Amino acid sequence: MTQRTSGTGARGIRRTAACAVRTLLAVSLAAVVSATLASAPANAVSDVNVGRRFNDGLDTRYSVTSFTAAAQSMGYSATGYTGGRNVDDVFNDGAGSAVLGLFGHANAGIFQTNEGATDAQDSILAAGTTTDLVSPYANVRFLTEYLPFAEIDDMRLLILAGCDTSLSSAWGDFNKAAASRGVDSVISFSGLVYYPATTAGTAISTTNYSGNYFWDRFSYHAKTGVSVSTALARARTDLVAKEGKAGGWDRYVIRGTVANPGGITLKPAAAGAPLGSEPLATEGFSSFAQLTPVATTTGQGPDGDVVTAVTTAEGVEYRVRQDGSVLDSVAVPTTGGEITLTSEQARDAAQRFVSDNVAGFSSGWRLVTDEAVSHLDGDALRLLRWRTVEDGRAGAREVTAEIDRRTGAVTYLSANRGSGTADFRLTAEEAIAATRSVVGDTAGTADAEPDVWNASRWVVTVDRGLTGRDGARMPDVERLEIDSRDGTVLSRTRT
Repeated sequence: MTQRTSGTGARGIRRTAACAVRTLLAVSLAAVVSATLASAPANAVSDVNVGRRFNDGLDTRYSVTSFTAAAQSMGYSATGYTGGRNVDDVFNDGAGSAVLGLFGHANAGIFQTNEGATDAQDSILAAGTTTDLVSPYANVRFLTEYLPFAEIDDMRLLILAGCDTSLSSAWGDFNKAAASRGVDSVISFSGLVYYPATTAGTAISTTNYSGNYFWDRFSYHAKTGVSVSTALARARTDLVAKEGKAGGWDRYVIRGTVANPGGITLKPAAAGAPLGSEPLATEGFSSFAQLTPVATTTGQGPDGDVVTAVTTAEGVEYRVRQDGSVLDSVAVPTTGGEITLTSEQARDAAQRFVSDNVAGFSSGWRLVTDEAVSHLDGDALRLLRWRTVEDGRAGAREVTAEIDRRTGAVTYLSANRGSGTADFRLTAEEAIAATRSVVGDTAGTADAEPDVWNASRWVVTVDRGLTGRDGARMPDVERLEIDSRDGTVLSRTRT
């Protein structure tokens, strides 16, 4: 997809000469303000999470509360800021944290941690480049201000839960900057991601959908002791099961200093580690029946029903519904070596696997996605997604597979279904008009996609381009689900 960056000149903000020598930073823990969650006992390994309801309605507070509660239950001294946080405080938090989670507005190389009285006063954490050793800007700090392998070397996980955070810009590259400073594992995203869009006064408890639901489920899975890679994959499945769309959260990217950044676990609570082992890639397999289970556990699936999680000797982890069908599976991709499958061969192999392992799948399903995707450095994956067809439109069943083009192993599989049936009484034009009326926008580019999941709906997207602080602008995209029968707004999300 097109990289979203902005500004003119090197960064679009007039820059004064930076100091050539980095001054020592005084690192102190900021006092917990009123808009924070209760923290666990002191002296435990620290976790800090930051989000808020932003002025444009983007609401990440539920993500913060979910992950903070999960971190506390895993033994971290966890603090969640649901009213945003000044970037100087966030910078200081990072120096003392094993886990730092940021949830909100972002773009390539920049992340907004709080609103200012004006756009120019917004707090921004930037990645930084090799020359960004001291920030000359008000309300902007750089990851590269930390001393290499000294001040955040104990950080086990950095979560950058916003749009395009895996991409690079004149502001730098978050993944490279974090790895250069010693962070074990960094979770970022390679495209637009959506959170709930709410009105002022909305209770946090009512916002567990879209991106907030993704992070709620990630938090749930992390507590079981699985790797961050498995927790992300399962949260992705659960979000699609609930809403029929991944909202961009399936495009996660994992990087870091350790050899296997996707393999780290958050339970038990621990600081970062200096060493790691290379991931052992999964060999190709044709069915789950041929795998050797070594452990099984039960847990809660996306619909609240009990599912069984199976760990195998071959490195595949999969979840099974009560009826015996596979909900999803996760395996380890290769990160080097010769690519042996063309894109067409990968598609054919993935379709054979799905045909053999997903009940009801047939050649009549429509292939809606066929593209390259990457989660780990050096992997070579192809993503395929199929939907059933109802009245010529996407129906209420989907299967997604990711296949390793080196081994032919399916490294991710999910099979989900909704409960709705196609009933399109409104046209696309009527759905767009209803959306513009709700959001009060007549200028943004709008498109409508017909879709069936738990309801027959039009998914309308309004793209206003970039907005925010000059030189550090962020994507301004809003998405509404409109009931295709009567025009009722089913959900409202934004980037």
